[in-house]
Amino acid sequence: MPVPCVKVYKVDVERALSILSRAGVLDDRFRFGRLGDFICIPVRDVEVASSSLSGLVGFEVLELDLEPRPSKPRGLGVVFEGLSSYSVIGDIAVFNWRSEVPDVDVYRRAALHLMGEQPRIKAAFLKWDTFGELRVQRLLHLAGEDRTRTVHREYGLSFHVDIARVYFNPRLATEHRRVAEESVDGEMVLDMFSGVGGFSIHIASLRRARVVAVDLNPVAASLAALNVVENRRRLKGEVTVLRADAALLPRILKPVFARIIMNHPTASKYYIGEACRLAGRDTIIHYYTKTINCREAEEEVLERVGSCCRRVEVVYCRSVLEYSPSQAVYNVTLRVSGGAG
Repeated sequence: MPVPCVKVYKVDVERALSILSRAGVLDDRFRFGRLGDFICIPVRDVEVASSSLSGLVGFEVLELDLEPRPSKPRGLGVVFEGLSSYSVIGDIAVFNWRSEVPDVDVYRRAALHLMGEQPRIKAAFLKWDTFGELRVQRLLHLAGEDRTRTVHREYGLSFHVDIARVYFNPRLATEHRRVAEESVDGEMVLDMFSGVGGFSIHIASLRRARVVAVDLNPVAASLAALNVVENRRRLKGEVTVLRADAALLPRILKPVFARIIMNHPTASKYYIGEACRLAGRDTIIHYYTKTINCREAEEEVLERVGSCCRRVEVVYCRSVLEYSPSQAVYNVTLRVSGGAG
């Protein structure tokens, strides 16, 4: 039957879904359609959908015959009280341990239930916490294959990940793309805590930029280099990977960067001085921190950046993802001039 939908290029599907979901107009009664390299997403309100996607280039509104979706299986929150969410990285599911659900056997049964409903998931783990300077996850194998390496895909890009040895959050896919879309051709970009290369490779896939991806974790740096090679045919720009301590970067890099990404929400504040010393005359800094609201996030970065950058302007602040019931990760984006005031 003809169903109202929006047609978007396949690499923009994740961003469009996030926008349409927040607007409350996704119509989950129907399957998606496909027209060549485009995906047709069913919506309940075309006007709201069009308004919400106004910043997305190339989308169209149309009607298309779409198949109805089968009835959804009961969610984990129904079957296992207190377990309503999990992350999927490649073909591995990761549950976060919660004090409200202390029994490991509950997570194990939930993992088996999930794998039964979603055959693409081949392994499941319980994450106790993230620890240490290298942001490594402490994991317990729950079910399926006992391996932590996988390949995760977002926006048509492939990322080799080892969930036991590097930090990786699949919920940052939209943020990776959003920052990449803000970048411009010709920029020199520094990704100070690059992990496996999420921000860096997204930027190079959209822009003819020169990106330096840095991480202290040798496994993360190795995987980032592998991911650059894996995605080389999709890259317009160049990515150079360094294994280095962010505190030492001003000793080995010049202050030429037009865009600096500081995605280390628990430690970015300790490296803002290094970011200032590497900034050019007119530089955008994407600063990420964990706090309770934008006001506190802005106060935190402004208190530190004012003593090391000559000109400082807050461009915007936005919530990126929930960290805990009382805190979220915020992105404060600044425009600065490098060098001490």
